[in-house]
Amino acid sequence: MLRKILLILLSVFLLEIHAQENIEEIPQYEISILTIGPGNSLSDAFGHSGIRVIDRVNDYDIVFNYGVYDFNAPNFYGNFVKGRPIYSLGINNFENFYRSYVNQSRQIIEQKLNLSEYKKRVLVNKLITNSKEENKDYEYNYFENNCSTKIGDIFNELLEEEIRNEGINLDNINSNSYRKLVYQHVVPNSWAALGIDICLGSVIDKNITDQDELFLPYNLKLYFDKLGNSNIKNGDLVETSILFGEYISYKETAFSPLYVLLIISLIIIVITFLDYLRITRSVFLDIIILLATGLVGLLLAYLCFFSNHIASAWNYNLLWAIPFNLILLFQLLKKKPNRWIISYLKINILMLLLMSLHWIVGIQVFNISLISLILALLIRYLYLIKYFSKRIR
Repeated sequence: MLRKILLILLSVFLLEIHAQENIEEIPQYEISILTIGPGNSLSDAFGHSGIRVIDRVNDYDIVFNYGVYDFNAPNFYGNFVKGRPIYSLGINNFENFYRSYVNQSRQIIEQKLNLSEYKKRVLVNKLITNSKEENKDYEYNYFENNCSTKIGDIFNELLEEEIRNEGINLDNINSNSYRKLVYQHVVPNSWAALGIDICLGSVIDKNITDQDELFLPYNLKLYFDKLGNSNIKNGDLVETSILFGEYISYKETAFSPLYVLLIISLIIIVITFLDYLRITRSVFLDIIILLATGLVGLLLAYLCFFSNHIASAWNYNLLWAIPFNLILLFQLLKKKPNRWIISYLKINILMLLLMSLHWIVGIQVFNISLISLILALLIRYLYLIKYFSKRIR
């Protein structure tokens, strides 16, 4: 009786092996990574990534797209400000996906992956599971959890053994930072870079790992080029082709912020010099300066201390954009302001000097267009100290 049971189990085992071998011989899926070049808007400046799946048996050609979001979703803008925007894994018909980016004149690169049929099935099953209604949503983070990092994580898990055997260590810390990589796609002297540099803190100036670099779709493409040049599948893992267009970097057409802020700074300095000659004070100028720096400071304080925007932490732009300037504004509107404003202005000057020190030693990189503004603020605060020291007893 025991022998019969063993023979039955052995027969079943052999049948399963034979079935698996047959499945391996049937090339059902074609898997590739799609890399989309930059577009004309800031949200498209860094490109996009997707996973293309062709099923020869069921005759479909689709793209799994981790970059789907809905502006009309409940509390979308509120979640975005709080640092908790919800994105989804969507499924697009390849032809529609392709035409959409062709119409935007954005480059499309395809990297076909020579995976075993077993790994292809594992990948497709995982993508289908992740795209279900209960699993498709995720909390987006522009550096750690976006359309590119999600794809990198999936394939690094799928190819973990092969990558380890090749001695590729993604935990290696290199000389790049998030800000350096952002500057490769957004010109430092641009409004986009100015907004990024003001809102994001010193945490994006720290050296990052090779894994961290995969937040950029084009870096993900370069990473798979590296895998393709390795010994994985005898150097035949990746086949790269350009489906459409040429790489065109994101460019702004607006006036440079460097020149705009330089003009504003010169206006502040000239008015301050005229105030010095006339022994007076331009109240309207002080209102604009304190209101602007105070409001920007409130935004930065919220992003730094109250939101989930991890990249906004430890933001030393708060050394020039100070929320408490709004309190100083109300004091300067009084006919007889309190004497403590002189001490406060001295603290503001100290803050500007500390900011310069942070910049020099590399704790945080500030936008180059802020140089003239910081100098103008320094001159204005020094004059206000001199002005009020003679008038407040």
